[in-house]
Parts: sequence; C-alpha cells; structure tokens
Amino acid sequence: MKKEKIYKEPIKAETETTINILYSENKLSIYTNKVPLQKQLVKILGEPAKEHKIKRSIAGSTWEIPLDNKSKISKMILKANIFEL
Repeated sequence: MKKEKIYKEPIKAETETTINILYSENKLSIYTNKVPLQKQLVKILGEPAKEHKIKRSIAGSTWEIPLDNKSKISKMILKANIFEL
C-alpha cells in the first residue's frame, strides 16, 4: 500500500519555483513549493531528489535532471504548468 503524501500549502506571497542550470554539475535543478506543480512534476519526472519537510508535511521538492536527458527536460517544459499558461 502506497502512503499518501501530505503537502503543506505555502502562503500565497511565498510561493516560488526556481529553475537553475548548474553547468559545473551538468544538471538542471528545479525547486518548487507550489503543491499542484509538485504533484505534476512527480508524475512527469518521478520522485524528487529531495523533499523539504516541515514535520510530516512536504513544504517543497527539488528535482535534478542531467542536462543530457533532453527528452525528460522537454517533457517537463511541455507538460508541466510551470508558467501557469
């Protein structure tokens, strides 16, 4: 039985998503504390590299994708509602 994850909804003014290209490590790093986006990214990219927790609730998640994994990066840009369009 898969345990249901509990996400902590951030204060609206503190909602953030950061995408960094770490050239020296050859990877794309994505952090978000936006709950709907975290759920989308789990479906698209799989489990995050790190889940930032407050007690038992997930307050934010970080994914790290190798820059040479172009198909995963393209899929994320096309399918995830990062820009809220």
